[in-house]
Amino acid sequence: MSGGHGGRRSGAGRRTGTVNRLSQEAREEAAKTGDLPHEFLLQVMRGDRIAGHKPTFAERMDAAKAAAPYYAPRLAAVAANVNPTNDPIRDLLDEVARRGSKLTFKHRPVG
Repeated sequence: MSGGHGGRRSGAGRRTGTVNRLSQEAREEAAKTGDLPHEFLLQVMRGDRIAGHKPTFAERMDAAKAAAPYYAPRLAAVAANVNPTNDPIRDLLDEVARRGSKLTFKHRPVG
């Protein structure tokens, strides 16, 4: 592509090990207090007095909601292949129709 757009270019992109500004600020704040964000949220959730403030029930609920992803990540949706008819003969016939002439059968005489 002309004009130098797209593709790999030397010197482009984020440098290895670079910390974004928000992460750096959060780390500095945590270093000052000694608490990580989820630890602070747990203190609020438990109703601990913080800097002279006793959290209300609503604040405690908000902290519990905010702390939950640290301990119980949301489950991902999974597609289920469910056959509502539960008819193995119909399933076999559908498979034969789908594959067509690719199937081979071995005939064994009965008796």
